[in-house]
Amino acid sequence: RLYEYVEYKAAEYGITVEQVDPANTSRRCSHCGFTHPDNRESELFECLKCGYENHADYNASKNIGLRYLRRNQTGGDEGARIGVRLNSGMVTVNGEFSPAEVSARTGVHAESPPL
Repeated sequence: RLYEYVEYKAAEYGITVEQVDPANTSRRCSHCGFTHPDNRESELFECLKCGYENHADYNASKNIGLRYLRRNQTGGDEGARIGVRLNSGMVTVNGEFSPAEVSARTGVHAESPPL
């Protein structure tokens, strides 16, 4: 039901919504790609291979964003960067992360309509 509500509200703003298979997104390291059940034992994600640590839900959200980007790559002839904006920065299709400035992390963004 949540998906239908989000889809309905997004349509009001001309935004399309797509589902992404969440399988193993909480076990996969968004930094190096290593997937293992022991990478996540609680709310803390810690990669057994590269040592990357972050909140498990944040790590999973980066993986979901990467899956979406890789499935829908359309960079065009101009070589435009493809990425997904997170409140704390930008994740590119290559998995690179660019942190946002502190001022960009607070408040409501004009390009993010309330749902």
